[in-house]
Amino acid sequence: MKTHLACPHCRATLNPSVKVLLVVSYRSRKGMILLSPQPGNFKYVCDPTVEKGLEPGDLVKFACPVCHADLTSRRDKRFAELQLHQQGGSRRIIEFSREFGTHATFVIDGDEITAFGDDADDGDEINFFGA
Repeated sequence: MKTHLACPHCRATLNPSVKVLLVVSYRSRKGMILLSPQPGNFKYVCDPTVEKGLEPGDLVKFACPVCHADLTSRRDKRFAELQLHQQGGSRRIIEFSREFGTHATFVIDGDEITAFGDDADDGDEINFFGA
């Protein structure tokens, strides 16, 4: 079953092929990043000019390559947000960490949250419902 990840602002498909394509920036450095569309797979390919010098915990910014909207989550500023669509399935939200070196992804389907990654249970409480 093909999984489509989309921009929550313009609804453009961000994984037209095998990888998810986003714009990534840190301070004045900006480039492209390829991510796996599979929750829990934290392998990526990043523009080396952006990645060079990043330290664990540095907060990077992700943006849509189509509409250029900031993908920072409305629920928790430490995360980026995309829409997740599967053929024949419901629309869900995927939240992934913006902190360099942190492996935490959450798939939100209504009131149900599925966590992925070694760091998904670490640190402060994560409140995706605003309560």
